[in-house]
Amino acid sequence: MLTRRALLASAAAVAAAGCGPFRSSSDLPSGPEAVALTWYTFSFSGLFVPNGSFEQPEERLPKMVAALEEDVENPNGPARGNYSLSPRLIGFDDYPEPPPRNDDEFAEWIDSIDTDLLSISPSMAESLGKRGVILPLERFIAADESDLVETFYPYVLDQFRTEGGLFALPIDADPLMLNYNVAYFAAQGMPPPDESWDWGDLVENAVKLTKQDEDGNVTRWGLMPHFHGFWWAFWQNRAEVVDPVTGQCRLQEPAATEAMQFCYDLLHTHRVAPPVAGREVWDLYSLPPDVFPAMFFSQVTREHRYEYRLAELPRGKVRSVPVSADMGLAIHARSGQTEVAYTALKGLLQTMQRFVAVPAQIEAVARLGEIRPSFLPEEVAAIQRSMEHGRALTWGGGAGHAMQHIVDGLAHGDEVATVANDACSALEE
Repeated sequence: MLTRRALLASAAAVAAAGCGPFRSSSDLPSGPEAVALTWYTFSFSGLFVPNGSFEQPEERLPKMVAALEEDVENPNGPARGNYSLSPRLIGFDDYPEPPPRNDDEFAEWIDSIDTDLLSISPSMAESLGKRGVILPLERFIAADESDLVETFYPYVLDQFRTEGGLFALPIDADPLMLNYNVAYFAAQGMPPPDESWDWGDLVENAVKLTKQDEDGNVTRWGLMPHFHGFWWAFWQNRAEVVDPVTGQCRLQEPAATEAMQFCYDLLHTHRVAPPVAGREVWDLYSLPPDVFPAMFFSQVTREHRYEYRLAELPRGKVRSVPVSADMGLAIHARSGQTEVAYTALKGLLQTMQRFVAVPAQIEAVARLGEIRPSFLPEEVAAIQRSMEHGRALTWGGGAGHAMQHIVDGLAHGDEVATVANDACSALEE
């Protein structure tokens, strides 16, 4: 594993050789007391911008640092914060041999990395935080802007909290959206979906968009609603999979069975969505564009197709949108310059908001049309409304295990009562 000294030396050598269009901040003139910081990150999906950038993460990281350096008036930037920052993308070649087999081994490997800042996911925040690999941020925030946490959507920020504290500040958010094929809608003489759509509109239009051959075989599905589970159906019907306080299964409650019945009907009664689960769901991506489902539910930065545009989810009894946090910034416990690292963390946080598809800060989402000009105005409005009605999406724990049973059971055509019983049994295991 590279040490900090080796990393800085290699970055300088690459720049001196003229490799790559961007200079690392370690190559820029700096004061004699400037602190050299390193920032390690994985290839998070939030680093990819749909309909706007084909750059790979290793290309975007230096751009982010360069943008931070250019903002010389930023009190948290290198110029006024008196530090330099060298980014490094962690690739598969950096993994130890043999690779980590569990959370403990992964945490031990991350603990061995000589870095100051680390980009992490919510699950990594929980795992690394409780093992002391990254530092809780409350002590830094308390000595700084006490209202910093209020700049984030609470349900996004909370995905980086554990019982031990807040271990990262989020960079991006990823709301579940309705993706629709613009050309196919136009060919069918149908207007695109808008904020007025409810569940009835979803069914009606999915029926119109589903095509069959003379033998009744579906040649194109109108809808694919379960790439990311059926959380949306539960929450929009005021239902829960698991009681958030007691942890008890709530799938036998009327609101939950109604939500499952609606999803069952999409698959088997109306026959507008493919009755597949597990690996078969993702195998659909091998379908050519002209037969891929006309609409599908997916997050902004995942499974995006360029011939599709974004709209908000049709509403149920209430509007509720599953939103996952993808990437947050943390301070590595091995950093010998934690206060300066926190300054750099805040600087990067502010700069990176305009480099991700959907930012995590409320003010940045309000400026989404400026930040992401690749989105159409109606897409910007749909994403903004989705974030206003967001709720944290997670596949972890017993609820995630139960949801997988729900998706599998409904796809296979099991009765709703049977699906509920099986998923509740899975929770008790």
